[in-house]
Amino acid sequence: MKFDPSPIEDRVEERVEEVEERLDEIPSGRTMPDKEDMLIGSAKKLSLGFVFIDINGFTEYCEENDEEDILMMLNIFIPEIMEIARHYDGTFEKNTGDGILVYFGSEDGDVEACQTVLLYLQTVKYALKYHINPKLEERNIVPISISAGASYGVAHISRVGVHSLNRRTAIGNSANIASKLEDIAEEDQFLISDSIYYFAHEKGGYHEDVCFEDQGVYGLNSPGELYIWQLDEKENDLYRYHDFICSPPSPSQVSD
Repeated sequence: MKFDPSPIEDRVEERVEEVEERLDEIPSGRTMPDKEDMLIGSAKKLSLGFVFIDINGFTEYCEENDEEDILMMLNIFIPEIMEIARHYDGTFEKNTGDGILVYFGSEDGDVEACQTVLLYLQTVKYALKYHINPKLEERNIVPISISAGASYGVAHISRVGVHSLNRRTAIGNSANIASKLEDIAEEDQFLISDSIYYFAHEKGGYHEDVCFEDQGVYGLNSPGELYIWQLDEKENDLYRYHDFICSPPSPSQVSD
């Protein structure tokens, strides 16, 4: 079939005009719009907490395990962390194959939204340790570990695509930060931006309500500088470490 560029040019030109019109005035709000209520190319501005979760070493896991076991693992793990997101009124955006992107807080204030992000991460960790991995081991399937990145801030929710082939997509720096934090997270690490730490802990006293096991929470402060916030199980408080990008700190490096 011969390539004809003219339809592409016409489609792109028409789409540019349409999107410019729909993005001319972007409304702000606290209610997550239903996809079917949004025009394709339109957007809404919201404050959201973003969470990326991935399975550690997924490529190697696929190389070393039978396909049936991989399918079983994915069909236990992915649906469960989606259900947990729904329990906390989160919005599921996409399944990345070995993980998901969800966001929280469209109808909540800053403090509640950021606390919900941490509750979600802790609940996922709890479910993985006490329910998902034990079920995998019962079936002689290799258990998994995960990493996560989370950030909070203003983002735009837009319906992107064409008729019959489109989805609701979140665009914003906070989503990018959450993705980058997940990329640099090591095995079983949960990295969060300072915005989540500030609203959830300093403004909301999140640590007073912690009910799960000892939890590592890490915060991105400024470009090139990473702070780790470690929840001490006995004191039930968060301590800050420095320069975690270079090397994991020892307990003696804790700063009050």
